[in-house]
Amino acid sequence: MNKIILGIHGLGNKPPENLLEDWWRKSINEGLMRIGKPHSDFNFDIVYWSDLLHPFPLDPNETDEDSELYLEEKYQPAERGKKKKHKALKELFLNFFNRQRDKILFNESIHLKFPSLTDLIIKHFFKDLDIYFTRECTEENKSDCLAKDLIHKKLFEIINRYKDRDILIIAHSMGSIVLYEVLMSLAKDLDVRTLVTIGSPLGVPFILQKLKDDLNSVVTDESNLYTPECIIDNWINLADVDDKLAQSADLGKLFKPNKRGVKPEMLIVDNDYESEGIENPHKSYGYLRTPELATIVDNFLSRGRNKFILWLGRKFELIRRKITNP
Repeated sequence: MNKIILGIHGLGNKPPENLLEDWWRKSINEGLMRIGKPHSDFNFDIVYWSDLLHPFPLDPNETDEDSELYLEEKYQPAERGKKKKHKALKELFLNFFNRQRDKILFNESIHLKFPSLTDLIIKHFFKDLDIYFTRECTEENKSDCLAKDLIHKKLFEIINRYKDRDILIIAHSMGSIVLYEVLMSLAKDLDVRTLVTIGSPLGVPFILQKLKDDLNSVVTDESNLYTPECIIDNWINLADVDDKLAQSADLGKLFKPNKRGVKPEMLIVDNDYESEGIENPHKSYGYLRTPELATIVDNFLSRGRNKFILWLGRKFELIRRKITNP
């Protein structure tokens, strides 16, 4: 059976679809090279839904940092052996500001006591997430209410396109929220071999509550959401300890197993992405090139293949890359 890897991006506006797909593929390839198990080619498709919320993509050629289309964080290969630097003043300030916001955002007791405060932070700092979870439609926000249905529809159509293949899905950040709802509803009759969530906020208290409300679950302190029945083998959740959006990384305690016994497994990883000297442990490119994700991808792509042919292919690919990039 042919294999396909599907990528689902996260929050906010993105670069053009073809560029984002290329950067995801390069990041995955970088990780495979790190563990010495390159694959000369693999089928990959990205579920690009940013265009449903943003009329124009980020422009990699935009030089005005004040422009809404300025692309601040681009893909670039990791600098091997680089030591962590002392944090610059700008980064220290940003980290302090983010910590104060996070004390409210990720505190379950504050969310339960003051849900309007959490909603205010979401509306101000995470516009896409606010639009996605919009519940009441008015004439003013009618298009926002439709956005969620359109995102679900697009995601389902792409997964369904590959229903006759072995599927590995990698969902980053808010993409894991969108995917979870689709797998629990529209795509529940499809088969997904392996799900990998990276930098996922599924464990954040207010998001869990929103999902329970959307899925009409009984909400009590003991009630957990279920793992989608369509996941066949594994659900693996990768999280960097410094990634605040993924800080509730042990999703295995928050999601019940499906009928196959599958539930989230946690792996702590080192996301080494940085841009202009500022580290971002939430960035997709850093997660995609971790040895842990590369091992998952290699196991998926190697399943059922002749070991000698596979070994020969890897050797050929290593030689080809050395010749191409001496």
